[in-house]
Amino acid sequence: MTWFTKWALRNKAALAFAVIASMVFGIFNYTTIPMELMPSADQPYVTISVVGNGIDAESMDEQVTQPIEKALNGVRGKQNVVAQTGNNFTQMTVTFESSIDIKEAKQQIEGKIAMVTLPNGVMKPFVVNLNTSEIPIVELGLTFDKEIGNKQLNIVENEIMPMFKDLKGVGNVITNGGENQQVMIKVDPAKLAAAKFPLEKLYTLLQGKNASVAVGEQTLNNEATSIIVTGKMESLDELKNIQLNGNTKLQDVADISLQKDTQSITHLNGENFIDVVIQKDSTSNAVTLGKQVEDAVKKINQDYKGTLHATILLNLANTVLDSINSMTREVLTGALFAALIIWLFLRSFRMTLITIVSIPLSLCVTMILLSFFDVTLNILTLGGIAVSVGRLVDDSIVVVENIYRRKKDHELTPTFLIDAVKEVGSAITSSTLTTVAVFLPFLLVSGGLRDLVAPFAITITCSLLSSLFVSLTVVPVLSGRMMKKVKMKEHKPNSFYPSVLRWSLNHKWLPIIVAILVVVGSVGLFASMPKGSIDQKDSAYISIGLSYHNGTPYNEIKDGVSKMESLLSEDKRVETHIAIAGVNEDAAQYGNLQDANQVRMVVFLKKGEDSAAFVKDIRKEKDQFSGAELTADTAGLLGTNKTTVSVDVLGKNDEDIKDAAEQVKKEMIGIDGVEKVESNDQNTKPTVSIEVDSKVANAQEIAQSVYAMIQPAVIGSMKIEGRITTVQLGALKEVQTVDDVKNLQLMTPNGPVALSSIAKVEESQKQGTIFTKDGHHYLQVTAQVDPDKMVNVAGEIQKQLVSWNKNFAKGTSAELTGSSMQSSDQLGDLARLAMYSIGIVFMILLVTLKSFRASIAILISLPLAAIGSLLGLVITHSSINISSGIGMLMLVGIVVTNAIVLVDRIRHNEERMSIRESIMEAGVVRLRPILMTALATVFAMLPLLFAHESGMSMNLVSKGLAVVVIFGLIVSTLLTLIVIPTFYELFHFRKAKKQRLQANQEVTGTLNQ
Repeated sequence: MTWFTKWALRNKAALAFAVIASMVFGIFNYTTIPMELMPSADQPYVTISVVGNGIDAESMDEQVTQPIEKALNGVRGKQNVVAQTGNNFTQMTVTFESSIDIKEAKQQIEGKIAMVTLPNGVMKPFVVNLNTSEIPIVELGLTFDKEIGNKQLNIVENEIMPMFKDLKGVGNVITNGGENQQVMIKVDPAKLAAAKFPLEKLYTLLQGKNASVAVGEQTLNNEATSIIVTGKMESLDELKNIQLNGNTKLQDVADISLQKDTQSITHLNGENFIDVVIQKDSTSNAVTLGKQVEDAVKKINQDYKGTLHATILLNLANTVLDSINSMTREVLTGALFAALIIWLFLRSFRMTLITIVSIPLSLCVTMILLSFFDVTLNILTLGGIAVSVGRLVDDSIVVVENIYRRKKDHELTPTFLIDAVKEVGSAITSSTLTTVAVFLPFLLVSGGLRDLVAPFAITITCSLLSSLFVSLTVVPVLSGRMMKKVKMKEHKPNSFYPSVLRWSLNHKWLPIIVAILVVVGSVGLFASMPKGSIDQKDSAYISIGLSYHNGTPYNEIKDGVSKMESLLSEDKRVETHIAIAGVNEDAAQYGNLQDANQVRMVVFLKKGEDSAAFVKDIRKEKDQFSGAELTADTAGLLGTNKTTVSVDVLGKNDEDIKDAAEQVKKEMIGIDGVEKVESNDQNTKPTVSIEVDSKVANAQEIAQSVYAMIQPAVIGSMKIEGRITTVQLGALKEVQTVDDVKNLQLMTPNGPVALSSIAKVEESQKQGTIFTKDGHHYLQVTAQVDPDKMVNVAGEIQKQLVSWNKNFAKGTSAELTGSSMQSSDQLGDLARLAMYSIGIVFMILLVTLKSFRASIAILISLPLAAIGSLLGLVITHSSINISSGIGMLMLVGIVVTNAIVLVDRIRHNEERMSIRESIMEAGVVRLRPILMTALATVFAMLPLLFAHESGMSMNLVSKGLAVVVIFGLIVSTLLTLIVIPTFYELFHFRKAKKQRLQANQEVTGTLNQ
């Protein structure tokens, strides 16, 4: 490593230019690297959303869900297919193995579905894979002064949308809402009969009025010419004045009007609105795009004043900027704390300046390297810098302290500086490489977690390698120039630590017992500690749900929405609220369909309001919604802040599945940490079954006739106000009871007859929503769990599942699934990473130290750090989750640094001293740099410990990580200074004993003389 130092001392001008260029390009890259909230990461599943208008749940299951499930059998890497099928819709989720490329999997699914023949009335399926890069940068709502009709929708599509799509950096613009209008023709059967115009003829007449038909090619004027017959109607008056016969027009026998869709709700603050979602492309800057959208919204509100108003509901650009600025402040504050610690130890402004120059220079080099790796500036990459800022000065501290200590009676010549760096060069290189080695296995993590933590690992690796390079080049050169006038301060010799160390070496049993107790205590503490998922403390918004019984009339659901909107409008804490209800076709493009009896509301509170208190107040209003189940939860970027453990109950018989699900609910409610248990066993829905007597009638013809009589029929479309509008022929008969259905008069070859005379009409209760998993019916039992006990509850359920399955009916079984499995898998991945990291660290130690026993002695520092980390989590009431798990991985690399610096000095001393003397001298000499580096890292992490955790981030770099590193490093540093030397001498017991005997004999011989 001294090669870099020699080059730097010989090429000072080139080094100066490199430093200046690095600073300039680093700052430039910081301002130009794309900014986003999170790295790009695919979710490990694909959703398939299908809407079928007017199709009941059982028919959707048989004709849509099951054919698609069969088509998906050949998709590679598929783990399972879970489907929820209700009236008018099917929502399917396909999960994949972590090693599968989700984008390729999505293409496979699209290809398979394209080969499935779906019934008439079913829209083309939407296949969606969510990626963090597709999180909307801006979501805004468009409200109108008038009702939203074709004219308003045309303004949005033809004028407003192009304004957003033309903005630089926009990847996609999606609209949702805006009730499509339709022409409704309600025929009066009596008037139609009086006009002597058959209904079948009316169908044919209307269907052919608006058409464009090619009738082939003919040679005209010696040229092949296409002949096209067209008919156009562009107003309701044209439709009304269609002549049926000599004296009768369509308006004489039917009521013709322009109506709106009345089966779904999309409201903003109680008004119909159009939701606009703007996504950025992969290369643009989220902050810049967010500001451009804000400017566009201001222009829209000026230009369209009195027509429409645009309201920004969510601007993620502000969140990105706030998060980046916050993390930047934490980095700068951490650097300031680190500098203060160094100054307190060195008591020299010049030496402090030499040391901390590695921070800005290393960060600038890191910014340059990140651009080469195509890593964006986000909360995780900045988090990587924040957690490594204290470590950036470690190598420089050791180099500067060694030069300063050796400076007495020496001139700062190049030879002297090279020797000083050489003395510690192998130690700082191996310590940096071990820290880097801890993070490189992050690239081995599977699935979406890898996409999230890989940029974090790359950032730390780049920054640490940069700091090593700076310590070997820039620091020696600056020391040679700036330390010439530094006067050596006489430090009082520390007698406390040498006496404690000597006593420990003479009484090894105590440090050994302490080490054993620490290891045992760590294992016991880890086993007893709560293990959970990342808990989002902050709330970005409030999620409110109203779940009605299947079969609840639409008007009742609409009244419930209005009641909730009134409550929210009167609450002064609320800034904006959105309500979504019904099967919304536009929502399918998000992969976010819901049953018709579900109402979903999103509430944004005013800044500074207490989200938790608001949620409690909303839950108290449940008595006002007697026909629905009211839920309210805080929510963040990835949805509601619920920590749940789910159990899927599968079987061949629906009754057996229900019985097993009830047993699971009873068992789960008694488990410690479970707060609430519910299942997706929806209540049944009233159903009228018509069983046709095949001897007297054709079932398909009867079905078509009944449908035509009681349901509006789409007969075509026409252009109204510049927009293609569906034309429907209204129901001929209003039915309100089962008797009305029985008395329907159907035409047969023998004349009109009542439906009940040719078919058996019965009223029954059938399942309103059908749940299937891999083609089999199932029910899911979900427990809301204390976040700190997520993994504990999942583990307990996993144990009890064996006994539960024995009590179920034959062919029925239960299995653990959901977010609990994901949390356990992620913690398992981190545990495997820790083993990989320790193995790599041990290999590096063997290569650099060339001693098995010395390497083992250094690794003893790891369990010493573990007890500190776990105690820190207990003291701060934190759980073991992904954030704290990453902190423990970091600690593997950080704590061995101190042990390496100490053991490396001991081994150098052994060339001219006994083992005991080597240990004592190394302990005294390395005490100050070890304390300096440890405290610099600890104080640099303090801002992260007290940082505000945003509800719009995943908080992988958060308080849990800071707690683990800070407490683990403090405890391990204090124990390392005593335990590591003790074990080192213990591992060399024979040699040390022999040296002591020889020393005693020499002393005795000297005294005898």
